[in-house]
Amino acid sequence: MSFYAQESSKWKIGIEYSMDKLSIDNGQNNDFIVTEGNINGYGIEFDKNNHTIGVITQFLFNEKISVSSGLLYSNKDFTGTYSCGTCDFIGTFPGYSPETLKQRFLVIPISIDYNFQLGNLEPILKAGFKSNIEIENDLKQQSKGYFLEAFVGVLINYEILETWNIGVGYNNQTALTDLYKTDNYNLRTNSFYLQIN
Repeated sequence: MSFYAQESSKWKIGIEYSMDKLSIDNGQNNDFIVTEGNINGYGIEFDKNNHTIGVITQFLFNEKISVSSGLLYSNKDFTGTYSCGTCDFIGTFPGYSPETLKQRFLVIPISIDYNFQLGNLEPILKAGFKSNIEIENDLKQQSKGYFLEAFVGVLINYEILETWNIGVGYNNQTALTDLYKTDNYNLRTNSFYLQIN
């Protein structure tokens, strides 16, 4: 959900909120992150609902083309179950319980937006990048502390008043770089949002 302060200038400032679902590019929602040596680590499952919130800005070049950026806070949590292949020497090793592995990021998005403007209906195509700077991670020792995502999306706004729009949107994001030193899966994120501006 985005709320923009309306001004007569070419700038818009607002707040954005989205619900995010993580997955990876192997068509499944699970993987393994090595944390010790080459065998011990976490079996992970992307089963958490995550959120993003923050301040966004938009600069309008004209009625159709604009550029957007901002500063967002995002969680990208998942479930992890520790697996220690070198611990079970006799077969009496107890299993570990699943736990939530927390990841928190400052996200700096930048996108080019194209507005089709069909009367009161405004379909908008968006494409850009998101820099994810880690501020908290339960697997910090294995983390590089940063990863870059590319995204494409669509937003459908409807003009309810001259300076107010309401809309729904969807972004599909894919990681261009890896967050973890020991894994090279491509993290994908599907984000759904509402917008009032």
